Amino acid sequence: MNVTLNDKRLLFIGPFILWAVATVFFNLPTLCEDNFTAAKFLVAALISVYLSWFVGRWMIIGVRQRYPGIEKIRQRLITLGILSLPAVVVLVIQRLLFFDYFVYNNDPKFDWFHSETLFMVGLNLFYLAIIFAVYESRYFFRQWLISKRQTEELSRANLEMQLDSLKNQVQPHFLFNSLNTLQALVKSNENKTAVRFIGDLSQVYRYLLQSNEQQLISLEKELEFTHAYFGLLKTRFEDGILLEVNVNPIFRHTQIPPLTLQLLVENAVKHNVVSTSKPLNIKIFTTIDGNLVIQNNLQCKPNNSMPSSKKGLMNIASKYALLRQPHVQIYEKEDIFEVRVPLIGE
Repeated sequence: MNVTLNDKRLLFIGPFILWAVATVFFNLPTLCEDNFTAAKFLVAALISVYLSWFVGRWMIIGVRQRYPGIEKIRQRLITLGILSLPAVVVLVIQRLLFFDYFVYNNDPKFDWFHSETLFMVGLNLFYLAIIFAVYESRYFFRQWLISKRQTEELSRANLEMQLDSLKNQVQPHFLFNSLNTLQALVKSNENKTAVRFIGDLSQVYRYLLQSNEQQLISLEKELEFTHAYFGLLKTRFEDGILLEVNVNPIFRHTQIPPLTLQLLVENAVKHNVVSTSKPLNIKIFTTIDGNLVIQNNLQCKPNNSMPSSKKGLMNIASKYALLRQPHVQIYEKEDIFEVRVPLIGE
């Protein structure tokens, strides 16, 4: 993961402000005997602050690559605190060398228990603490704004979905009730295929009505719906389509966005040859790292009149992005098409 700080202005102004605050707060010029030495001292102090800022910035980048996101702020701060100790040692040695040669024209002395050395240790710790606080608060605020914007987008999308649902609510209810009536009539004539088809269609519409207003639904319910939806496809294609489900029971109560499986199964049927001589084999299974895999053998339709717009895949990817979940992974090999969607905890 590449970390970009976008801090050109801060990189120029920040160290100067920190140097000015430290100069006033610690009254640094009084540490020198004459004005010329004081001037050299202030220049050396400014250079040292810039060096401390670059070291602190480099540490921020490295730690943020390892622990990104608001939720890992504790790990970042602990790691930065540990790394600060060797960083301060290096910075203090640099300051002692630089100040002794440039400011005082003396040979460097490395007495770690000398009052001046201890003062430099404390001063560098102060610099690094301020640098970390500035970058972390800046990062936290930006991530908070992103999170807030995504929440608003998800809320707006849900409202739009609910409005669409209200517009179309009469038709599904009417169709659902009509299917129940039709199923009862067909039962009386003992047409088993028709009864099964209508039962599956009724279950599909029931699921659509129940899941329309939900952001997430359990994998178990989504699989039940998928079996009903596959029943409709099986009635249409018979032996031309196969479904193999192998889901670890420990993942049954995890969650995914509603209709994820339906969109992926529909996508497979839409863009592949489905026939008895060339069956479309769809597999749904889980991995040990908590992903749900939807896989089908790739047998693209010749001269496909409906080129893929990838709208269904984009829809699923957008839902996961808005829910701030890991990315949906798509793999296309020579004879296999595979989509991996993360399972979300209860």
